[in-house]
Amino acid sequence: MRQNLYLFSNSILRRKNNTLYLEAFDDKNAKHEADIDEDEIDAVLIGEKDKDKAVRKKFVPAQNVESVFTFGEIRFTSQFLGCLATYFIPLHTFSYYGNYIGSFFPKDEINSGNIILAQAEKYFDESKRLYIAKSFITGATVNALSNLKYYSFRGADLKEEIAVITDLMNTLENAGTVGSLMGTEGNIKNLYYGCWKKIFRQEVEFEKRVKNPPDNMINSLLSFGNMMMYSVCLNEIYRTGLNPSIGYLHSPGDNRLPLSYDIAEVFKPVITDKVIFRVINLEIIKESDFEKKGNLMYMNEKAKRKFVEEFDERMKTTILHPVLKRNVSYKTIVRLECYNLINYLKENKNYESFKYIV
Repeated sequence: MRQNLYLFSNSILRRKNNTLYLEAFDDKNAKHEADIDEDEIDAVLIGEKDKDKAVRKKFVPAQNVESVFTFGEIRFTSQFLGCLATYFIPLHTFSYYGNYIGSFFPKDEINSGNIILAQAEKYFDESKRLYIAKSFITGATVNALSNLKYYSFRGADLKEEIAVITDLMNTLENAGTVGSLMGTEGNIKNLYYGCWKKIFRQEVEFEKRVKNPPDNMINSLLSFGNMMMYSVCLNEIYRTGLNPSIGYLHSPGDNRLPLSYDIAEVFKPVITDKVIFRVINLEIIKESDFEKKGNLMYMNEKAKRKFVEEFDERMKTTILHPVLKRNVSYKTIVRLECYNLINYLKENKNYESFKYIV
């Protein structure tokens, strides 16, 4: 089974036959791309402790890689990108501070002009765009409520908040525009995030959601986790032939890849948020794993490694699918979400976003 490849070290990325050749380097020994020798093959597994070697190298068969995530400085050759294109492997790059920089997508694995036309048609039809947007927000709210109910059953005092959020969710159907829908969504999210201090087992600083840049440990985890979720959704959008630049809740004017943000809304509660609850409550990640810059806080490499490991495990977790009635992974569920949307876009089949109901 193909798996994601995560690179945290500063790395030079190359192709050697049908393998990805990864060379981690220390800043003091950094090479310019022009100095890369395509025939240099002294390979040592990245992560091996060898005090006499500042450079670590590794071969990874391209056929085993689902996508590549990089979190350090990267340099690559055109041959490396050619290898990614041959095996339809997306590459996602993040800055040292965990901010999303961009992605490389090979030529379309599935290139369907009909899907793009159907996406555009539904976007320009206000009633159909609103229908899709409502489904995204309803699914996201049901999944957020499932988190709150899970912890309420285990003793957290959340009944009042659950009731208020449920009432707000019931008003979503009355929204007449995407703008009013997003206003209600904002109120729901504020209430939802306000519950988190009752979920955490220890005192943490988290009064409200602060983005770009995050001001505390929880906001830093949220920003990083959400970026990971957007990238996962981008992968599945790419695999299914959808165009990420046409969204319904988030419009093209909001950001360059709005559909990935739309689909991520559905899954952030059951993937990103659940990972955050786990790493905090089990003390897998602690405040000492963060760097402070003035009033801002960023994850260090150790924290990013731990979070990515937990996130990847969450994506592999299988649950009983409410429609298929069989166990499937969250990764598969995200892809099925894309196919369900395509069925509505092309054939006007009823579209309901994924809901995890406790």
